[in-house]
Amino acid sequence: MGILLFGILLVRPSAGQEEVSLSMEGAIVRALERNNLIRSSRFAVEKARWDRKHAWSMLLPTLNLGTRMSRIDDRTFAERDFRRYFGPELADQIPQTVFQTSYATSLDLSVPLFNAQLMNGISLARAGEEVASRTERVGREQLLFQVISGYLNVLKAGEVLRLQRDYLELTRLNLEKAERLQRADRYSRVEALRWQVEYKQQQSAVVSSQAGLRTASTGLGRLLGAEEGERIAVEESVPERLLRISEELAQREDTEILRMGQVADGALIEGNAALAAGRAGEEVSRLSHRQAKAAYLPNLSLSYSHAWRENNTLAMDDYSPKTLMVFLQVPVFSGLQNYTAARSAYYEYRQSREELADQVQNTRFLLNDVVSRIVDLKAQRELARASVELGEENYRIVARQKEQGRVSNIEFIDAKLSLQNAQLSEVTSHYDLIAATVELHYLLGEMESLIE
Repeated sequence: MGILLFGILLVRPSAGQEEVSLSMEGAIVRALERNNLIRSSRFAVEKARWDRKHAWSMLLPTLNLGTRMSRIDDRTFAERDFRRYFGPELADQIPQTVFQTSYATSLDLSVPLFNAQLMNGISLARAGEEVASRTERVGREQLLFQVISGYLNVLKAGEVLRLQRDYLELTRLNLEKAERLQRADRYSRVEALRWQVEYKQQQSAVVSSQAGLRTASTGLGRLLGAEEGERIAVEESVPERLLRISEELAQREDTEILRMGQVADGALIEGNAALAAGRAGEEVSRLSHRQAKAAYLPNLSLSYSHAWRENNTLAMDDYSPKTLMVFLQVPVFSGLQNYTAARSAYYEYRQSREELADQVQNTRFLLNDVVSRIVDLKAQRELARASVELGEENYRIVARQKEQGRVSNIEFIDAKLSLQNAQLSEVTSHYDLIAATVELHYLLGEMESLIE
């Protein structure tokens, strides 16, 4: 079926509104630029990258410079300064160790030598970065699928509305003709009323189609971030690349199309963005379980301190004691905290595995459903095309016979309705087949191939 060219405005023109005309590719670009969730996922990726760097930084030495000032009262100072118990000649020879106002300064270096939780934290941060990256891809492919599907819905609703309006106008002309013939006593009142009922039915169909177009337009506008007072116009037809891919799929044998749903679990998980993100999340759960078990392992660290002895001046000009220490911490009993945390993490890991398995089964069900639908839509489209050809020929014959008075008014209306329904079925099956093609590519993780 040739694509009928038409222009559709998502919102009726009104004063003060700005019109933006977008192709499908333009709509995709705009959605990717303006969608809040896409921007949020990009920030999530950046956060995950810095989380990984932070995990590495936890293994680096830390160096701190500390200074302490203290002041004691006169009585306490007098009690602590033992030099007062000696004579003046000895007091000058004994170094002062107690000061009423004193300062102490030290440089402290700490180096982790072995810490299983810190090392596992690096793997956990890497897995978190993978989850963020996969989640960003999920959001992008979901948005591509939604925008393309929404764009197709607008085109489909617009073409259906155009057909309904054409038939409404044709019915109006026939109604006026029937009323003239009734006034000339060439038509009965029943025949005129039949055309009036048909006209009301066509009006109802137009109103319903307008509502469908408004709904489709509103949905697309939401995806594109339409602002207040902004009107978005879509282009007249489906992009050639998408049409070509859909037609190439329709030309395949039914068995070949059905085999497209028979994908191995590994390939399906790797291709489908949501499943890949789920597997990355499962890996995070596994590493979280390992992180909890790492609490049972000992920690080894090195500490070095270079200090200046406490005196009554900020100047670091006194004796400098140096201290080197190695700390070994072995967890013996933690009140079952480590055990309960490890068990909780284990069951969280098991939960994520089961959720991923269910997600794979659900995706496989959707994949088999969409390939079956494509096979069905192929047959429906061929039937609709044959029905349109038959309906057009039948309508021409009945129209000639009606002019000759050989058929009744009801038979003529039935022929017109038959042609109308066939044309609507052709439009519906055509766009539904394209939409099913898009859904197939979405489930297989091949959305990028639909974009030029």
